[in-house]
Amino acid sequence: MLTIPPYLVKIQRHHLHHLEQYGADLILGCKGFVWVGEHVKAMNSTTIEDQLNNSEQQLIKYKTTSKDMLQESRQSRCRIANAIHVLSSLGFALTLEVTLETIDLSSALNLGIDEMLRSKLRVLDAEREAEWRNSMTK
Repeated sequence: MLTIPPYLVKIQRHHLHHLEQYGADLILGCKGFVWVGEHVKAMNSTTIEDQLNNSEQQLIKYKTTSKDMLQESRQSRCRIANAIHVLSSLGFALTLEVTLETIDLSSALNLGIDEMLRSKLRVLDAEREAEWRNSMTK
């Protein structure tokens, strides 16, 4: 969970987003609370017996999941959180599109998760935003 100034969260129709390519869920709360977490599938109402069978299968699946997949999922969530930190530190309105652009930019530059919080990504993000604003005024 992250906290950012509430005025940075742009009010939209949907604030809950599933980022399929990263296997994560993103909730942009209107009061400045942002949640980044592993995607959780919604369950239909089933019988208790079905739920027990599902939980046993999930436990077996979890035990057989490789450490690399768990590490990759954790890194994706950290990359999303760091992108939100960068955008909020620059004072940009937070939307799904802007967040994804920042994540893609950091991936294109081959920046590590810890390198995202340094000045290089912030400068490039600010330049991209300035170009976008200039194109909107023309």
